[in-house]
Amino acid sequence: MNERKLSLGEKAKGFLGAPANTFDSVEPESLASALRFFAIWAAIYAILQTVFFYVLGGGILQTLWEWLGLGSAVVYSFNPVLYGLLSLVGALGSLFISGSWAHLFVRAFGGRKGYETTIKAFAYGNTPLFLFGWIPFVGGLFSIWALVLNIIGIRQLHGVSTGRAIGAVLLSYLALIVIVVLIVLFVVLRAVILAAA
Repeated sequence: MNERKLSLGEKAKGFLGAPANTFDSVEPESLASALRFFAIWAAIYAILQTVFFYVLGGGILQTLWEWLGLGSAVVYSFNPVLYGLLSLVGALGSLFISGSWAHLFVRAFGGRKGYETTIKAFAYGNTPLFLFGWIPFVGGLFSIWALVLNIIGIRQLHGVSTGRAIGAVLLSYLALIVIVVLIVLFVVLRAVILAAA
């Protein structure tokens, strides 16, 4: 198969409009290509999110602070460069942490094409979040779309059934939520016990 490689924009458009076909198109590409795509869109996302948080967030937080009757003595400080860098590093870290965790479940559900394939699926699956996740008040909704794309990516790239892909991705997220809740409960319970002692 000697197809032309898709450009950055063509990939983004494809993952939004025809994700199954686009995942098939990028299957032969290297992990480095997927990471380059992810890093570019993550950087654009970080810049847009930082700008909107800087422009809107400061005013909203200060207004909320004053509305709660806490006065205006608090000076709102925000370092946009640091915030943008942390957003970018957080996105890259999240890709490898969530991808590694999900890969355990992908293996359990029959995915045998390796860790790099899972990371590729997640790198491309985050496309809607990076394109639209920075939009104030509604951006979080695009994480649901990204979740669906992660499932499609696992199905297409690992060659498993839709049911197995859904099981692997959803169970990885549910297991992570359960672990976080248990950790929080443990910390709260420990604090209560120590306070009562």
